[in-house]
Amino acid sequence: MQKILCFGELLIDWIPHGFQHVGELKIPLYAQFPGGAPANVAVATRRLGADSVFIGQVGLDATGQYLKNCLEKYNVDTQYLLQSDHATAMAFVHLDSTGDRSFTFKRDNTADLNYPSEQLTKQMFENVGIFHICSNTLTEQAIHDCTLQTMKMAQAEQTLTSFDVNLRLMLWADLQQVKPRVMQIMQYTDLAKLSIEEVDFLRGTQNESDFLNTLFDLGVKVIVITDGKQPVRLYTKDHHQFFMTPSVEMVDSTGAGDAFSGGWIFALIEQGIHNPTQLINACKKITPLIDAINIAMCCGAYAVTQKGAWSALPTRDDIAPLLATIEKV
Repeated sequence: MQKILCFGELLIDWIPHGFQHVGELKIPLYAQFPGGAPANVAVATRRLGADSVFIGQVGLDATGQYLKNCLEKYNVDTQYLLQSDHATAMAFVHLDSTGDRSFTFKRDNTADLNYPSEQLTKQMFENVGIFHICSNTLTEQAIHDCTLQTMKMAQAEQTLTSFDVNLRLMLWADLQQVKPRVMQIMQYTDLAKLSIEEVDFLRGTQNESDFLNTLFDLGVKVIVITDGKQPVRLYTKDHHQFFMTPSVEMVDSTGAGDAFSGGWIFALIEQGIHNPTQLINACKKITPLIDAINIAMCCGAYAVTQKGAWSALPTRDDIAPLLATIEKV
């Protein structure tokens, strides 16, 4: 099986973990969880059985070392994880009464934003079948340029590229930069995953069908659109299909989208789809893509029933009961 290589942020997610009464105050307690969307995907694919490699940078601080140790405990290859004098990024997760989340970030000139592009080498892509990124490495010019370089390198090596847009608009100093930078990356993307909110933001006044056709014209081969509990949509240039998501009780949605992405790209790799020609053939057959979507949906559904990000990522055994219900439909 070819490796899965993920690039981007590795950070601390501070997640609510109960309360403590101090005098008249009800003090929220926060637990320190490892997180960061591309790192979550690296762990998700490793949990499912892939050889996963992570490229990124954390600080030399205690949290940076903690995160490095966490990746290694999950057996993700950290040979390309750097440490620097810059601080490690953090996110504070806020959960509403339904378990849905929002974020507050501490990410000013942090280590993840300062990954040195001169450290990128052709060797990183040897025996890699899918290279995966998200949009949080597009927010500042230097890390945007570095991310663009990685996508070009991956495609030059005939490695499939996966882009989960995963917009966190509060991280962008200038929202006018969001669409141009995202669409530039789409020119080097084989597999695009977006939420329906991201589609609506990026398409602007364009209708949805025209926007999706624009992505295909840029070179995207497969588009997946998620919408919470609503059906998942799969699009190729010649086919589209909707899939009902498994019904589960949500506890915490942190990392659910990354669990979905991990399941999606893992299932493609598991089926031997790891270069553009194989993906084009899969698009003609459609069945391999459907199989991968089913696994992805089960991974996402399982993740929302657990607290945290990495701790909620499933193994194949974990999703087997959910997958059985889909296969019986």
